[in-house]
Amino acid sequence: METYTAYLLLGGNLGDCVQTFKAAREKIALRTGRISRASQLYTSPAWGFEAKELFYNQVLELQTTLDPYALLQQLLQIETELGRVRPQTATSPGKTAAAPKQYASRTIDIDVLFYEDFVIRSRNLSLPHPLMQQRAFVLVPLAELVPAFLHPVLGVSVAELLVKCPDDSSKLHACPIPEQDVYSDVAEKPFSDGRGLGSPLAEYAPTGSCGASSATGIGNMVPSAAFWPENMRFLAIEGNIGAGKTSLSRKIATQFGAKWVVESFEENVFLPKFYADKERFAFPLELTFLAERYRQAKEDFVQELFSPFLVSDFSISKSLIFAQNTLQEDEYRLFKRLYDIILTTIPKPDLYVYIHSDVDRLMRNIRQRGRSYEANMDPAYLKTIENGYREYMKTLDPARSLWIDVTDMDFIHNEADYREVLSRIQAVARRLG
Repeated sequence: METYTAYLLLGGNLGDCVQTFKAAREKIALRTGRISRASQLYTSPAWGFEAKELFYNQVLELQTTLDPYALLQQLLQIETELGRVRPQTATSPGKTAAAPKQYASRTIDIDVLFYEDFVIRSRNLSLPHPLMQQRAFVLVPLAELVPAFLHPVLGVSVAELLVKCPDDSSKLHACPIPEQDVYSDVAEKPFSDGRGLGSPLAEYAPTGSCGASSATGIGNMVPSAAFWPENMRFLAIEGNIGAGKTSLSRKIATQFGAKWVVESFEENVFLPKFYADKERFAFPLELTFLAERYRQAKEDFVQELFSPFLVSDFSISKSLIFAQNTLQEDEYRLFKRLYDIILTTIPKPDLYVYIHSDVDRLMRNIRQRGRSYEANMDPAYLKTIENGYREYMKTLDPARSLWIDVTDMDFIHNEADYREVLSRIQAVARRLG
């Protein structure tokens, strides 16, 4: 997968900040990518409020394959694990574009300053960090690493931003802690000759890890197959039994930091009974599934604040498709009345994706996962379900539905196959914008 360069700012003033930063770097490296370089550690007074404790700050250069939103989600989780308590009304301008920040002392804060030359202004994320040009404690360590990098909105280098910064950089002091104690976990150690604070800006050596770039425009993100279209808020991945819809939806959610909703089908007590006696247990099975999918739709199909979108491995339409093929005519009529009432009260997917595999492939997958109640699965039943999905998709808006044949693909283990499936989904999603 393609690797991107991001610059992160660590900040904090409560507890043992040196050790907290070290723990943060270890977690960041473990979950988000490789920390290729780090600035020196600096101390400075609190910015925007009064505090007795000095703040520590450090900038990290990160090589990551994560989408900006997925990166954000991981950083927020790391903050929480390291003791960050965020008031409900507080927001971070480096993270969201919501209400003004309520500044307070904290164990740690991790902000994304730059992600390549991306410009994002969304409800969840603002890039570049919108207040960085006002803060010496950000610009000094950042200029230590990438003085020549051009701010993609302001069009000037980090070094120039530092020269023009209204904040007093003389209040910053390099931390005297021995290098080996602070930076032993970083791939490339920071400057050991004190470059950065108090040095002429001309002495900063351009590193060019991201390179200069032009602005992309507020409110837009650079188009890339690696990133999720912002207009696509709800993606439903459907497929026959054994097609791999859960695995695909999980891979997409993990890559992009999305909220993942998986159907809780294994808790349905009627499922093993249905496979043993379909005629007897079909109606209670389908009613139970419908009730559970409705509950999940009402509770789980809700966009979380720090997730760019949500992806599920089912839609409630699945209930209707299966009911058509399992219920008697009078049972189906009653079921359809309940379904129609429920359908008007729940969110609908922005994009409905069906992944198709032929029956032989489905049977192999079913046998491999080894669920006891699926041991005697009838291939004819799978064909019937497939036909039901085909007929249902004829009722959908063609612009908001996609059929993908994955019979000859292994998107779970083969990265090229996964990228092919993903690129087809994203191409349709971008057209909807």
